Amino acid sequence: MLQGSLFTILKRSGSGLLKTRSTPSMVLMRSGITPQSFPSAGGQLMTPFLTRGFKVRTSVKKFCNDCYIVRRKGRVYVYCKSNGKHKQRQG
Repeated sequence: MLQGSLFTILKRSGSGLLKTRSTPSMVLMRSGITPQSFPSAGGQLMTPFLTRGFKVRTSVKKFCNDCYIVRRKGRVYVYCKSNGKHKQRQG
């Protein structure tokens, strides 16, 4: 369905035509599909929520006062209550 919409967009500039690839978010915006338009199994509309992944580092450290260190499954993790960008995993 959306794969047909992933053609390149031609934009006119002063020097001629520039080919740019359309990203999946651009395709969703053009097609009018919003996150609220995905129905769930119960018939209610479901909005997807995003979670931050871990930064994988050899040495982890606290970035602020809200960061705390947890040891699980033989690895060291850093979580932060105030900033999701501070999440780290020792790997």
